[in-house]
Amino acid sequence: MEKQAGLQLDFEATFGPLAEIALIADADRRIVFINKAASDAFGYTLAELSGKPCREIYLNSEDFGRVGELAQSGDANRSNRRFEFRRKNGEIFSAEVMITPLYGIGTAHAGFLFIARDMSDQLALETIARDAASTLEDAIESISEGFALYDKDDRLVICNNKYREIYSHSAEAIVPGATFRDILSYGLERGQYNMDGTTPEKWLEERLARHLEADGSLLEQNLSDGRWLQIAERRTRTGGIAGIRTEITDLKTAEAATRAAYDSVAALANSLSCSLVESDKDGVCLYANDLAAQWFATEPSGLVGSRLKDRFHNAESDGSSQQFKKALAGERSQLEITMTFPDGIRRDVFLEYIPKRDARGNISGVITFAIDITDRKATERTLADLYAITSTRELSQDEKINQIIRLGCAHFDLPFGIIGHIIDDRYTVVRVECPNGEIDAGRSFSLGETYCAHTVRADAPVAINHTAQSELAGHPCYGAFGLESYIGAPILVDGERYGTVNFTSPTPRKRPFTQTDIEIIRQFADWIGHEIARQKDHEALMHAQLRLERIASTDDLTGISNRRAFLERAATEVARFRRTHQPFTAVMMDIDHFKSINDTYGHATGDAVLKQFAETVGGALRAIDVFGRLGGEEFCMLLHNTQIEEALVVAERVREMVTDQCRLAGIKERITCSMGLAIALPGDVDFSSILHRADNALYDAKASGRNCCAVNHEDATFSPR
Repeated sequence: MEKQAGLQLDFEATFGPLAEIALIADADRRIVFINKAASDAFGYTLAELSGKPCREIYLNSEDFGRVGELAQSGDANRSNRRFEFRRKNGEIFSAEVMITPLYGIGTAHAGFLFIARDMSDQLALETIARDAASTLEDAIESISEGFALYDKDDRLVICNNKYREIYSHSAEAIVPGATFRDILSYGLERGQYNMDGTTPEKWLEERLARHLEADGSLLEQNLSDGRWLQIAERRTRTGGIAGIRTEITDLKTAEAATRAAYDSVAALANSLSCSLVESDKDGVCLYANDLAAQWFATEPSGLVGSRLKDRFHNAESDGSSQQFKKALAGERSQLEITMTFPDGIRRDVFLEYIPKRDARGNISGVITFAIDITDRKATERTLADLYAITSTRELSQDEKINQIIRLGCAHFDLPFGIIGHIIDDRYTVVRVECPNGEIDAGRSFSLGETYCAHTVRADAPVAINHTAQSELAGHPCYGAFGLESYIGAPILVDGERYGTVNFTSPTPRKRPFTQTDIEIIRQFADWIGHEIARQKDHEALMHAQLRLERIASTDDLTGISNRRAFLERAATEVARFRRTHQPFTAVMMDIDHFKSINDTYGHATGDAVLKQFAETVGGALRAIDVFGRLGGEEFCMLLHNTQIEEALVVAERVREMVTDQCRLAGIKERITCSMGLAIALPGDVDFSSILHRADNALYDAKASGRNCCAVNHEDATFSPR
């Protein structure tokens, strides 16, 4: 117990454990006490400084004077000031200082309490991060943690602005395509990281090794500005790495504050967003904050005096029991675990066990911090899976949409996933994911009978945790299906409303929907709309392609194959003939005296003759035969699996049909045609040789008086095997 100049306080017990520099001076500003952190910072022992004026540790006497003025005015304890100090070895360092007057018995001024934090490294951080062009999707931008995705070559694919804000000194290097090593090196060169005394090269290699493991284990990272990050990185299906950066500076600060001043732990703990429990060596709860009590479905007073381990199944508490024992042995330990808590909610939690020591340094119990990371882990997995689904080329648009629906059911832990198409006031189920086929695709409802009417009206995502306790308790959909939880978002396709995507369950949500959930379903809706648009574009393209192919292969006048399309089919027939030896016959056809018809009756009448001729011949052929217009009044038939004798019979029948049926009003002359036949021979390697022989035969038919059929003389003597 110190007693000097009116001070009565156990300085070592009170200030010794502090991580910050603690110095106590009497009313004349002579040093009375320094803690270990101060001794390490200045390089002096307490014996060396005891009784000496504080002036000796300042670099400038002006600073010593300014601090005195601030202390006397009472301003020093209202905001931190930065001053420079000199170590015993002559080194100079800067520190943020808080100084406050101390009072002895009554109101007598007894001295000063000097608390300082070494800020030397922080002064090196002078580069201001510039704004980087944001390429992130809305759902990623809404995440409160920093998120980044690297591809299988470890190049940045996408990240949110929070990621750039966290690593402000590296912002200029954080661009798509940059490697993780380059980004890390860029920040390292600019003093962004606290390397804890190791060399930059060793620090860089160790960090890269942990990054490439990407096994989902947690890594804590200390930045040079004093902030702490919790990093979780995991491999994606495509071999990339998805990572979440969560700032846990508050957690670290809370731990230090708890060790330094237990009497303020209650107010501090209840302001935290994590569960905090203090237990004795037997695991009996001594203190629990409000959030911890909420997880255990009770009040804080209901936990005090009980063993929290007994409230879990043995299998779930085994892992935490081991970490508790490590803390009792003096080892600070961490654990990530999934547990079902007494409030019925299954949570992913990050646990940290801190040995609690008494004034003599003996371990008296354990302080346990627990952070609910369920949403973070679910978001990390979902975003990585969503990227894998939407970026793969192995899935069709239909398969991608179906997988997105299944992913949504898994993420929101809801059994029903539906995409509905809305036309006017009708809502039609077009895709559905359900456990037992309760809902069929194609089922239609009035829009007003669905929760999606509210989504359409809001033109934004809508989430309902417990319908019975909401304004929708009287909704027709609730009366018909009893759906207690719902989350849905509108789908836009090419800027126009298509419908909605929604996920539902007949049971209420134990974990309320979060803002991150809202942004996730917005992201689902955006991607589904994108895939539907791509699907529509693909269908339109295929339709246009078929139409173009039909136009390109059809004779405009007669509607039969044009010269190009016919010759392509003929080449196929030749190839088939050479492979299977199945015969076919080519028949060249020419309308007799067609030029005279054109000259006498005009081209319009000539065109009508051509159309009537094509219709008559086409109607006489089998589906397997090929018929096309080669140009002008010349046509050609390919008679499949037909020898020359059989082909001649067919040709004569067709010729007679032309003579009998091709009659047009206003034309006095009979319309007839001449034909030349040629069969495919073993020596034919392309259709041109067959066409040449058929053309020669056609010439012979014309020379014989027209309106007849002639067989090429080579083909007439050919005897098939």
